[in-house]
Amino acid sequence: MIDRRIPNIVLRRKPSLTRVFGFLVVTFVLTSAGNSQVSPSENPSGALSVTQPQEDTTRLAAQRAYIEGQRLILLGTSESMLLAVKKFEEALSLWRKVGDRAAEAVMISYIAKAYDLLGEKQKALEYYEAILPVLRETGDLTSEAITLNNIGLIHDSLGEKRKALELYDKALVILESAKDQGAVGITLVNIGLAHDGLGEKQKAIDYYLRALPIFRTEGDRNSEAVTLNNLGRVYDSLGDKQRALDFFGLALPILKEIGNKRVEAVTLNNIGYVFDSLDEKQKALNYYELALPVLRASGDRFKEAVTINNIGLVYRSLGQFVKALDYFGRALKLRQTIGDRPGEAETHGDLGVVYESVGDTQKALASYNESLRLSRAVEDHAVEASTLRRLALVDEKLGKLSSAREKMEAAIVIIETLRTRITGQELRDSYFASIQDHFESYITLLMRMHIEHPSKGYDALALRANERARARGMLDMLIEARADIRQGVTPLLLERERALQNKLREAGEKQTRLSSERSANPKQAALRKETSDLLSEYQQVEAEIRTASPRYAALTQPVPLGVKEIQQQTLDPNTMLLEYALGEKKSFLWAVTSTSLKSFELPPRKEIETTASRVYVLLTSRNQQIKFETSDERATRVEKADRELEDSAFRLSQMLLGPVAAALGTKRLLIVGDGVLNYIPFAALPSPEVGSQGSGVRQPSLSDPRPMIVDHEVVALPSASTLAALRREMSGRRSAEKTLAVIADPVFEKNDPRIKRTADQGKAEKHGDVVRGVSFNNQSRVEVPIDSSRGSAQELTRIQRLPFTRLEADQILSLVPATESKRAVDFDANREVALSPELGKYRFVHFATHGVLNSQHPELSGLVLSLVNHEGENQDGFLWAHEVYNLHLPVEMVVLSGCRTGLGKEIRGEGLVGLTRGFMYAGARRVVVSLWDISDEASAELMTQFYTGILGKDRLRPAAALRSAQIAIWKTHRWRAPYYWAAFVIQGEAN
Repeated sequence: MIDRRIPNIVLRRKPSLTRVFGFLVVTFVLTSAGNSQVSPSENPSGALSVTQPQEDTTRLAAQRAYIEGQRLILLGTSESMLLAVKKFEEALSLWRKVGDRAAEAVMISYIAKAYDLLGEKQKALEYYEAILPVLRETGDLTSEAITLNNIGLIHDSLGEKRKALELYDKALVILESAKDQGAVGITLVNIGLAHDGLGEKQKAIDYYLRALPIFRTEGDRNSEAVTLNNLGRVYDSLGDKQRALDFFGLALPILKEIGNKRVEAVTLNNIGYVFDSLDEKQKALNYYELALPVLRASGDRFKEAVTINNIGLVYRSLGQFVKALDYFGRALKLRQTIGDRPGEAETHGDLGVVYESVGDTQKALASYNESLRLSRAVEDHAVEASTLRRLALVDEKLGKLSSAREKMEAAIVIIETLRTRITGQELRDSYFASIQDHFESYITLLMRMHIEHPSKGYDALALRANERARARGMLDMLIEARADIRQGVTPLLLERERALQNKLREAGEKQTRLSSERSANPKQAALRKETSDLLSEYQQVEAEIRTASPRYAALTQPVPLGVKEIQQQTLDPNTMLLEYALGEKKSFLWAVTSTSLKSFELPPRKEIETTASRVYVLLTSRNQQIKFETSDERATRVEKADRELEDSAFRLSQMLLGPVAAALGTKRLLIVGDGVLNYIPFAALPSPEVGSQGSGVRQPSLSDPRPMIVDHEVVALPSASTLAALRREMSGRRSAEKTLAVIADPVFEKNDPRIKRTADQGKAEKHGDVVRGVSFNNQSRVEVPIDSSRGSAQELTRIQRLPFTRLEADQILSLVPATESKRAVDFDANREVALSPELGKYRFVHFATHGVLNSQHPELSGLVLSLVNHEGENQDGFLWAHEVYNLHLPVEMVVLSGCRTGLGKEIRGEGLVGLTRGFMYAGARRVVVSLWDISDEASAELMTQFYTGILGKDRLRPAAALRSAQIAIWKTHRWRAPYYWAAFVIQGEAN
């Protein structure tokens, strides 16, 4: 018999400036008072009512004091809770007089509860521990479990999380045996929060998701809302801001409905913190100011301190340092008063940043060192790593570079450890993206040390650090892909995975069809929400599979390469690696050959991004559709863009390639880009002028620029380490039996002439019964945009046939004997063929069709195949990225001859996550993809030239063949603009 309706909310923290609340859902209160029947009342704040009072005068007085204490605790103010303590103490004394040990335990529990709510954790702990001997004497195991949970909460709030976990685990075993589901759910959440505080984010999510269905089954709306808040908090700490807002948004209406103002205030604080991190400062302040008076009135000084600290953070970011210091000082004093050591660690760190900003280095160091001491004492590893970085930056300013390096490397070790504790790949990527500043600071420090000591190899260490920061998810994935991690996993879990994949497929198809409608459909928002929920559940199941897989557990974490390994494992004498790192103040380039390493300082990230973004816009000007623009106006606009592109591309080339111009020769180039550079086809950049060093001054001799592709094969890589892993994992693999499989020219509509019409079909078509889709014009293999983040502005219409994909397929297939090829066109260009294991028997697999781009949820990017069958009936024709991961394609190359097939979700440190990663996971050595909406006719010709180079008499390597094809298109006058030939890039194996 426990009260589950007063949440004991404590703080959870994330690296650096963590200011969101996680909840320990409930501090339980024992409710068996003597022979009296004690049951929870319907009051949502959790007061208890007492029935059948005893006739004995002492018992009656004890009951009255008890009830009055409950009334006072319900008021929720500091004063009322102190008065409640006195009433519970009065009742305790009376129960002791009559020798009622069970009632005595209940009163002590309430006193502890009140002190806990007041933030006086040590007093609460003393009272909780005093209950245990009484309970063991009475043999009340369930109440003992409840008390163990409560003691765990106190230790957790004091930063002693390992001790808390031991207590929670003991409580959980007892509660599960007693089949007390509500208490089990609460304890699961408490365990999740402890893991969250230790940086074990995946475990935290696992426990929260185990608890959520329990609360829904029990009808415990309050605990459901609290758990949703916790999920939002952990996703926020992993950098997934939108998903965090989604979970907070689910919690808020429940809290409003049940009238839980206190927890509603906490959720408002959390939403404010997300807006703060999104740089919407005024919104953040508005939410904080809504939350603060409620928290203050409730007497919850822990959360009040956090919100005060959050307001200080906003003022600090606005440069209002006097106000910031005032708020941080108030927060620190409050945290010290209530013994919140983890909170103290954070506020000391925040004060340090302000002192550093105003030039008071000594005070900054004192604050940082205190933050470091406290964060280590409470095992808050994320704050520890953040503080080490801050201390390192101060050391660097003071010229203490060796000391700065030592601290920075200690921070990186912590980050790497925390990363390995996350089994979900998407969450691991998101977390790693959120801490990229640590790597940026480390690389900048090492490069400064290189400038001061150029012979000591610090630039090589910086390159290794950059490899550690790049595409780690991709590197993990390549190792995992060969392990068959589903072997040994329970059939039930695999069945859940299959069921969710089917639901995702259906939701993805519905969402794509709805997105193509001209008018807004009210179902779109609900469907987006449903899809997002399905993806969350699917990603959780994938994480559970990894956790349960013996083969995954046995995998060794791949180690990124250093310079010598890069030279030995990825380069030959005719190949050069160009690896980039864009930084806030400085960017860097490493040029590596099989025998040398040179490094260069480049302009800051913003300058490079501005120029590169302009180049991309100009490259794709033909895809821009302007309402009411005439054909003459369009031609004039495109011609102007082409002229401007020459200058912008030259400036970008000088920035990125000018420093190494003299060493390029005719080498094959492996490009490891960063950020916006992943959108740029280096093959289209004009050759840099030797010795210009990025001056950006256009020389008359370059009036007709020579694109890089004329002299270089160009291959894009997520990192050098991924290429080495790709080669290692695929070494010794037998070559496929056959040569080429082509899937092209699918049937999208019921009125396609390839369908034999019947009278009924004709009637259906009259009534507009067609498959809805999207195409901007029949000259471009455009993507189906699910979001507008990088989508074109064209008006959406139906999916149109791509006539040149048929020509493309026929010309490519003519290069190979029929016995060595597979021709899947028309209705055969369908899902069944794409998912068939038969495709794995071919060296080259070629798709020529429309693409689907979802840059918010890359799992729902994909390819559009035949949407109707021979009879004109609708059928599922979408091949989604999440399905590609389950294919077995041990092939030499996959070509995705559609629009923007190389794009996806941009994740800092990972690059563009989408279809490319899926096909590499499935086994492809290399993938050819596009960076923008491509021309149907020009692309058909390019692909014909490409395969002629590979399969014709010259038998060129894919990279050489693509170069030859692009040169051929470039030399064709009407297709000379890079738009027509530069969109396609090779990713993966260069040889």
